[in-house]
Amino acid sequence: MTKSRYIKSLCLGFALLFAGFTAKAQQVETSIFLNGTLPMAQFNDNVNLVPFDETSFHVLDRSQIGKGAACGLGATARFGLWFDVGVGELQPFAEISFLWNNSGPSIRKAYDSHADSLNQYPTAPQYLNLPVMLGLKYRYKLMPDLQPFAELGIGYDFLFITKNGYPSSTFHYKPNGGLTWMFGLGTYLGEHVSVSFNYTGLGSHLIEPTSKSAPDPFEETYTGRTRASLGTLGLRVGFHF
Repeated sequence: MTKSRYIKSLCLGFALLFAGFTAKAQQVETSIFLNGTLPMAQFNDNVNLVPFDETSFHVLDRSQIGKGAACGLGATARFGLWFDVGVGELQPFAEISFLWNNSGPSIRKAYDSHADSLNQYPTAPQYLNLPVMLGLKYRYKLMPDLQPFAELGIGYDFLFITKNGYPSSTFHYKPNGGLTWMFGLGTYLGEHVSVSFNYTGLGSHLIEPTSKSAPDPFEETYTGRTRASLGTLGLRVGFHF
């Protein structure tokens, strides 16, 4: 399936979820989540920035740009519909998240310690993910104030990488998308608050520099394309209305 068809199918799924289930729903739930994210998979690989001497240090090349991320933060908005299935409740849902991860401390330290000939310091990249998902959650009312649940979602993730490099030689990256999925386990603490651990596989993303502001002696290092497998393990605190 091509990227455009996949996105159209996802949009159609959102429409069917809203139109087909609203009349039969036992309870409509709108949720907001605050996420703490820990980078996983290739996204968590260490980057060896060599050499470190001031005369030859240069910015992350295309093979490293999707690695070395630090812990980050995020927010999620979700709309779901509860159905009583006799041995618990099922909730089809649609959600959109915003996840931010900075470069790791060792990368930022290396960037902050190397100025160019004009005494300008390079900027390290930041990673912004925008996953859009459809999913299903199962909840069992063990006790009024303790309701464990499991959830699974699938969708499409949009990756944005901020520009990085020296002011005189800055590299840009066009947005890229990929298949994403999520699995989570948690519990409601009463009716309006939940806590869960979620793994989000953000997919394999094509990363390609699109432009830079000035010629660079290491230009051949940055040409071509590479792929990075991204994922996050997150702690979610949810508020439900």
